[in-house]
Amino acid sequence: MQGNTDLQQLEPRSAPFRARRLGHVNLWVSDYERAYDYYRNVLGFEHAYTQPNIKGAFVTNNNTYHDFALSDVTSHLAPAGQKTGLGHFAFELRNEVDLADGYRKAKESGAEFAWLSNFEVARSAFRADPDGNFAEVYADVVPDWRAVRSGVVHKKTHTDKQRVQAGAKYIPGETFEPVSEEFYPTKPEILIVKEALFHPKRTAHVSLITKDHEAMYDFYTGYLGLVPFFGDRSSDFVILGGTHSDGDDVVLHRPLDGVEPGLHHIGIEVIDVDKLDSAKAELAKRDIKIDSETRHPAREALTIIAMDGIRMQFFGNRDWRPELLQGLGRQEALALL
Repeated sequence: MQGNTDLQQLEPRSAPFRARRLGHVNLWVSDYERAYDYYRNVLGFEHAYTQPNIKGAFVTNNNTYHDFALSDVTSHLAPAGQKTGLGHFAFELRNEVDLADGYRKAKESGAEFAWLSNFEVARSAFRADPDGNFAEVYADVVPDWRAVRSGVVHKKTHTDKQRVQAGAKYIPGETFEPVSEEFYPTKPEILIVKEALFHPKRTAHVSLITKDHEAMYDFYTGYLGLVPFFGDRSSDFVILGGTHSDGDDVVLHRPLDGVEPGLHHIGIEVIDVDKLDSAKAELAKRDIKIDSETRHPAREALTIIAMDGIRMQFFGNRDWRPELLQGLGRQEALALL
């Protein structure tokens, strides 16, 4: 496991961080302006702001300051040869004090961070999981993000990937006095794009095909403090949740023949599960391919191949209890979770 000497089978309550929930997902896209409209008009997330200087766009349904960050593969921030797909996913913390405390505890245990960032509306720390996916922990630091970021933004992000271990521009608990106020959204008014194909309630989970399943389990429980909702370290798949979610922020699936490791899909809960059928009827008209669909007593889910070949699963819970998930086969679990 990268950079940490003591994570194996660590209890979530002993983890340096206690993530509240999955906050957002950052994706590398082929055209950030086209993606900005696609994620609004098809997937149902309202425009938030763009940053032309970094070729980035951000969309939200008001559940957080952005549900998706859409970064162009031609941006100067993109690594050489960057392909479309997952950039990182981010977990919300209670406040910046928790970010600073967790960062200190993780460093003391031997953790190595990839980079640190001050985004003005939020501050964060990034670390690679054992499979190489980047997991961000962040804390909101302003009461109204729209007053700082909306429309077209030309401000720079204060980050330094190269010097993170030796005097980076932002270090949690050192650069600023950590903000103790809790600015995460509470009971937000969900924005609805009426003309969109889907009407999302929240960006709920990332579903990952693991390379090193046990190490991944240890990371997400022992570093981020996620707790099993279903399954355990020895299961074929396990559902892990934060302190303020429905228990399904990260789903880890053991390697599966014929399925590439890494991000399988992003799970998006819809406002009304009964409207998935009407959305499905429109897919062919828009030349959007269905990857899978399943109805189960616990959940109904429809997964599409969205822009740039990224799988998006739209789902609604029927009777979301772990006991109803007993006996799921590997393929059914992949379509459902």
